[in-house]
Amino acid sequence: MGQGHLGRAGGALKMRAVIALTDRLVRGAAVALLLALLVAVLLGVASRQLNAPLAWTDELAQYLLVWTGFTGWIIAARRRSHIRITVFADLLPRSAGRLLEVLTQAAIILFAAILIRYSFGLIERTWDVESIALPITSAALYVVMPLAGLALILQALAEIGEVLAGRRAVAAEPGTQPL
Repeated sequence: MGQGHLGRAGGALKMRAVIALTDRLVRGAAVALLLALLVAVLLGVASRQLNAPLAWTDELAQYLLVWTGFTGWIIAARRRSHIRITVFADLLPRSAGRLLEVLTQAAIILFAAILIRYSFGLIERTWDVESIALPITSAALYVVMPLAGLALILQALAEIGEVLAGRRAVAAEPGTQPL
């Protein structure tokens, strides 16, 4: 084997290690967000039952729910587990199916770019607005949007690379149920 082949193989192994680490971090963030959401809601319910409501629990739960939703979106995109209607795509020849997948991922990139573009406006407009019940800026609600958009763009680019290299099946990951 040539030195170039070994270099590419080592680069691929490093890339897979980075992807695996990123996947673990995102899943860990999802677990932490869900647990924090559960605690916030339980504290809110318990404090109301004791006639000593904690006003900040509702707002914290709203923020955590938004962040959890975006984190779940990233995980679902990575696992290819979003709902897909594949009735017509399944009838296409392999080359046309690959083209359709590239076009689908390009549409995801466009949507994520629009999300990033407008999220910065939301962040800027709400940066100096203080949260009602929490000692943070209201922009914290929107900070996750450009991060999610970037993650989706990177994932879609990786999907396009896999499809073009012929290494990625167009079918969804096992366990998902496309319609």
